[in-house]
Amino acid sequence: MNKKQDALVPVFGALCFFLSAIEFVIPKPLPFLRIGLANVPLMLALDVLSFPAFLLLTMIKILGQAFISGTLFSYLVLFSAAGTIGAALMMYALHKIPRKVLSLAGISMAGAFVSNCIQLFIGRFFIFGEGIRYMVPPFLFIGAITSLILGIFCESFEAESEWYTHIRDTDSPLYVQLPDNTNPAAHPRLRLITGFTLLIALLFIPGLPAKAVIFTAGFLLCIAEKQKIYWVPLCISTVGIVACHIFIPVGRELFSIGSFSLTSGALLNGLEKAVVLQAMIFISRWTLQVRIRIPGLIGKVLDESLYIFKQLLEYKDKIRPRHLITSIDELLLGLPFIINNPDAKRREIFS
Repeated sequence: MNKKQDALVPVFGALCFFLSAIEFVIPKPLPFLRIGLANVPLMLALDVLSFPAFLLLTMIKILGQAFISGTLFSYLVLFSAAGTIGAALMMYALHKIPRKVLSLAGISMAGAFVSNCIQLFIGRFFIFGEGIRYMVPPFLFIGAITSLILGIFCESFEAESEWYTHIRDTDSPLYVQLPDNTNPAAHPRLRLITGFTLLIALLFIPGLPAKAVIFTAGFLLCIAEKQKIYWVPLCISTVGIVACHIFIPVGRELFSIGSFSLTSGALLNGLEKAVVLQAMIFISRWTLQVRIRIPGLIGKVLDESLYIFKQLLEYKDKIRPRHLITSIDELLLGLPFIINNPDAKRREIFS
């Protein structure tokens, strides 16, 4: 049995992006809180890729999610990178344990726990301050439940998927063959310079009014290009950030209800943190309308993953919720990019 189908990293990467795009539009109280759909391909890759290829897939997942969601130049990429790397290393370390002892659901829960702890630690210093302690219990509880469900789903997919059985159990290595015209176009420098200038100003010009002006500029740039604005996630995440700050009293008291006091300093701190993060996201989304070429192996695999991801999006309407595994399996079996002819023209990941 060949366990090292390393050339399939772009396919697993595209699956990460496909599931990440679905999850991005789901409302959540904290901007970095994720159900973890994009971790499903990582779990499926545990028994298929070598460790170097698995690490490469982890990096592709981080960068690709940032490109697709438009968060590459925001705090959220730090949350994503730290949480994903922590979860990936934990899951890979545990997957060597026989499945009779530790199921894929258990591996999923362990990875989610590590990821959530890392993200909460980072959130304490970058966004939420001491108010993060009020979010720890529900955050960890939600993470445990969702990771358990995803782990059970992966176990079912491994057992029922014809596509996964083929790539896992085939005796010959598989390869990915793509059209030659997948390289991104040249990058307009003006957009990149403008985006970086706005981000630097956002971080270094003090005061909520100045940051609100920069937020408005980023918002209007996205509106001008007719980018879709996800109002519900925007509002819910903003309220979540502000709510975490108002429990820590700072400055003049505005009013009180029982033992709770709302202070002006706490409210302003929460609003400023929310404005900064949302401004980063809008500026990043606008800037990333041009592809940023990344040299080397990571850049090559990222381009291939994004190309396959775009092909998957064309068939997203074929996903049937009531027959989820079957419809995903049919979609993957229909991909024309995976070949097993060693004499055909192919793109190899590791040589």
